[in-house]
Amino acid sequence: MPTEAATLMRMQAARRIARPTAWKLALLAGFVTQLMLIVFVTAIGLQQLEVTTRNLQQVVDVHMRKQNYIKRMVVAARERTVILLILPQIRDPFERDAMLMKFNEQGADFVAARLALLGMPLSDTEAALISRQGQVTGAAQPVQLRVIDLINADFIDEATNLVLNQAIPMQNEVMSTLSQLEAETQAISTAASEKARKEHAAARFWMYLLSGAALLVGLLVAAVVFYFAARISREREQLVSLDTLTGLPNRMLFMDRLNQSLIRAKRYNTQIGLMFIDLDRFKRVNDTLGHASGDQLIREVARRLRDTVRADDIVARLGGDEFVVAISDVVTLSSILQVVEKMLATVTVPYQLDGREIFCSCSIGISIYPHDGTSASNLLKNADTAMYHAKNSGRNRFQLYDAAMNAMAEERLQLETELHYALERNEFVFHYQPQLNLKTGRIHAVEALIRWQHPKKGLLSPANFLDMLDETGDIVSVGRTLLLVACRQTAIWHAAGFTDLGVAVNVSGKEFWHSGLIDSIRNALTQSGLPPSALQIELTEGIFMDDVEAAEGKVQALKALGISVAVDDFGTGYSSLAHLKRFPLDVLKIDRYFVKDVHHAPASEALVSSILALCRGLNLGIVAEGIENREQLESLRKLGCQVVQGYFISRPVPADAIHALLGKNWLQALGPAEHVQPNRTAI
Repeated sequence: MPTEAATLMRMQAARRIARPTAWKLALLAGFVTQLMLIVFVTAIGLQQLEVTTRNLQQVVDVHMRKQNYIKRMVVAARERTVILLILPQIRDPFERDAMLMKFNEQGADFVAARLALLGMPLSDTEAALISRQGQVTGAAQPVQLRVIDLINADFIDEATNLVLNQAIPMQNEVMSTLSQLEAETQAISTAASEKARKEHAAARFWMYLLSGAALLVGLLVAAVVFYFAARISREREQLVSLDTLTGLPNRMLFMDRLNQSLIRAKRYNTQIGLMFIDLDRFKRVNDTLGHASGDQLIREVARRLRDTVRADDIVARLGGDEFVVAISDVVTLSSILQVVEKMLATVTVPYQLDGREIFCSCSIGISIYPHDGTSASNLLKNADTAMYHAKNSGRNRFQLYDAAMNAMAEERLQLETELHYALERNEFVFHYQPQLNLKTGRIHAVEALIRWQHPKKGLLSPANFLDMLDETGDIVSVGRTLLLVACRQTAIWHAAGFTDLGVAVNVSGKEFWHSGLIDSIRNALTQSGLPPSALQIELTEGIFMDDVEAAEGKVQALKALGISVAVDDFGTGYSSLAHLKRFPLDVLKIDRYFVKDVHHAPASEALVSSILALCRGLNLGIVAEGIENREQLESLRKLGCQVVQGYFISRPVPADAIHALLGKNWLQALGPAEHVQPNRTAI
């Protein structure tokens, strides 16, 4: 074995050994961190418990302050009682004034303490006692003032009698109320202190208990995790390298195995065929049947691909509906193409999903080592590019990579970038293609067709950018803007005297299903002033098939606006007679596929004649498109087709060129009708 390959294998083995060891070390570090966090949380909890204790102590302090205020009230009331007893016995006026001043000071202190007490949280009993004290004090105050007045008037005996018989008993009642209040406050304070002590003890108990339990649980978890560490490591390796839905290798494992195959191919001078496989219209399965059915389809496709190749070949799922297959140790390209054709055939065999038969196909891009790349990443990128071209070429096919594809891909990417700014720069314009009424010889409508006035590449047709607009979703905003432009331009033609001229505007699937379609059309008609009867919306047949019920309601809403609805490219899509009967349509447009050889192919003539008869029976208007020569025109005129459209009449032209076409004498320009069948009702 060459040194390079041996070194590579040793490095891979070392990585496989090192990963579990590193993972266990990380787990150990995580466990240590967990223990530290538990200890930290416990410490924080104890600190919080201490804070809670302080808060409880503050609550207790409230009761202590209440007791202090009550004691101040008791002392002040007692002092005032003593002063009332002494005051009648004092004969010295100055001493009497000093006693009266002290009496008033004690009263002020009493009031201050009472007000402070009222500002604190009180129980119902405390509040009731304070209220009662206020009533008693209020009754005693006039008596005290009467005593002072008598003393000041030197009616000592009357003052003494009043003190002994009324003032002192009232003060005693105040003192009794205050004593009850003090006892009640003391009881509440004692209960609060006891409750705080019990809560503190309980909190400490639970904190210690939970901390111990957390440590024990942490130890148990660590034991279990270490027990399963080896198995989890193996499962993790599987999840990293295998696709969980199909069990196939994922991108990482595929690239690793492909690199190994490249080493062998280089050593033995063999080829490797890399196939990038993408399922066609897989999104429709998900949207219609649900993601569970989509997953079932992915699993079945994976099984079929695995069964198609050899055991040594690599089949992987990159994600979504994308698969890659690497066929190694081949000598000729034909061997690879045989496998590709076998894959295309096996994928298209019908699938049974939840009792339904589903058909699915795939697009395959192929890159070959060493012709299309020598590295795994280049081969994968080139196969992806080839797959994209296969899908654009009609799906259900394969495409070999060509170097020119990368240039095309880069050009497309650049075009997508420029397309993003095209609407902001007003680079989208409408060209209008006339629809000629063969009976009246007048242009009765024009079809608005979008063009891109590229600043460097000139005027681009929709084939160059419409699919990109649809993929990015910008088609909705572009369509809304250009719908308004078409309505305004048609209103200008109406103002110029062509009041019977209509305009047909194509609406894509994304626009049709967008919730703002009805409002956009209504706003365009309102802002332009165009009559709704002059606007026709053209839809492709495939739009109806996404959701027939919802599509019918949407068409009914369009018709309610007063506009007409046409089916474009009729006959090439999915329409059935039942759908034509169900939808309230106005016009069918015969696809150019039937028109191109109607003048010399009996089958095409018969089909067009049948469509005309169908439209007469359903009372539908009809437009034949793709008229490129006089023979086609005369054949359609003989069959009774009234309205035609195509290059023979006029190519799509700018709005300012339409005026000349509207005033043209088309009957004279086209000449008389030849061999027109009489009495045929024109459509």
